[in-house]
Amino acid sequence: MNTIENFLLDFGLSWTITKLIPYLFCLIAGLLFLLVYKKIKRKKNWTNRLISFVLLVFPFSIYFAFFPIYEGDFSNLSTQPKTTISFPEEKVLTVIVLPNCPFCYQSIALMKKIKKRNPKIKITYWVVVSDTLAPKTAILRLIPPEFKPIQRHDVSEQANLVQGTFPCFVLSNKKKALKLWNNNQFGVCALDEIEDFFK
Repeated sequence: MNTIENFLLDFGLSWTITKLIPYLFCLIAGLLFLLVYKKIKRKKNWTNRLISFVLLVFPFSIYFAFFPIYEGDFSNLSTQPKTTISFPEEKVLTVIVLPNCPFCYQSIALMKKIKKRNPKIKITYWVVVSDTLAPKTAILRLIPPEFKPIQRHDVSEQANLVQGTFPCFVLSNKKKALKLWNNNQFGVCALDEIEDFFK
C-alpha cells in the first residue's frame, strides 16, 4: 500500500475507490498532456502521433510500474466454509496464520489499518502450531495484544478449513464461520464487504 492510498483511506474513502483513484488520475493526466501537446503541435505526422501516444500512456505506465495491479487486488472470491470449529459468539474477523509464513506477517499491517479505520471491528489471530509444548512463536510477539492472538494446535481441523493456504481470513458470527478468503482472494472488494459487515 502506497502513500497515496494510505492518504485516501485516512480520508475515509472505501478500499475499492482508494485503489482506483490513482489510476484514474494518471489517465486524466495523460489526457491533459495529450491536449496540451496537440495545441502546440497541430501538424499530424507519424512522429507527433507517436509522441501523443507516449504522453497519453506515460503517467499511467509509470504509476503501474511502481504499483502494479495484481490478479487478486479487486477480487472478492469468498467461500462458505464447512467446519465444526467453534468461533467466537460475536462478529469477528479471524486471521489464521502459520508461524514462519511471510505473507502471514504482512497481514498484520493490513489488519492494523482496518482496525484504525474501524475501531469497532473485532479481529483475532490464530497461529497454527503442531507442538503443544512449543514456546510462543515470533509472530505472536508482533501481533498487537488487542487482536487477542492465540496458538491453535488442532492442525488437521485448521488445515481442512483453510485448504492449505495461509494466511486465511474468516468472517464469523454466533460461533459459526460465514465466509472465508485465502490470501489471493482477499482484495479491496473483500475489505469493503468486511467493513460493511461490522456496521
